Amino acid sequence: MQASLRETATYSIHAYPAHLINSIALRRGRRATLRPVLPQDAELEQQFVATLSQGARFNRFHGNLCGLSEKLAEQITCIDYVHQMGFVVTLPEGDDEVVIADACYVLSDDGDTAEFAIAVSDGWQRQGLGSQLIEALCDAARRGGARWLYGEVLAANASMIGLMIRCGFTVRPHPGDEQLVRVERSVYAPMKARRAVRRPNRLLAALNHALPRWLQRVQGGTAKVTPAGRSYERQLLGRVM
Repeated sequence: MQASLRETATYSIHAYPAHLINSIALRRGRRATLRPVLPQDAELEQQFVATLSQGARFNRFHGNLCGLSEKLAEQITCIDYVHQMGFVVTLPEGDDEVVIADACYVLSDDGDTAEFAIAVSDGWQRQGLGSQLIEALCDAARRGGARWLYGEVLAANASMIGLMIRCGFTVRPHPGDEQLVRVERSVYAPMKARRAVRRPNRLLAALNHALPRWLQRVQGGTAKVTPAGRSYERQLLGRVM
């Protein structure tokens, strides 16, 4: 992503945004907690990434990552809640918690746009966690003064692109990397996920309409997806690996 990295060795933590904590209803009557990340969540984030499938990790970090180093986990969890925001979705596990999804953004230098990333555990997908994390990111970014939320998605990641379309994002070719698409939406735009989620055929039609032919070729396997570009996640990986 394009947002510049900020050092986390010394940082000023602002008041914890407890007002952004939310309870999420899951299937079979279970409930999860969506809350801003805490510095002490570093180990939980490491455990979360370790549970992701190889494909899910590749989609999240745009590269082959076996797990989070301590330094990378610290950069994800030690944030100031102003220029950076992070969320985790957790379930109780005995006396502890387990992370089943996370999301984050970094504000641009002018504060007008926020670049985001999101991941949901393989076993907890298709339960609305992605759309609720997007809604939480938009809410936090809007409160922080940003107007736009954007990100870079691997062109072959059809499930994420589908989520983006359902959540009201525009999907365009990436200007510098044909393996990526750029997704963008106003933080003031209404969510569309609940209206479109029951229409899989319409979703496929929307995908075919929104994505150019070169993207269909990538998804069809005629092009090999390789880590490239200058995303925030790749910059972060380059600093710690």
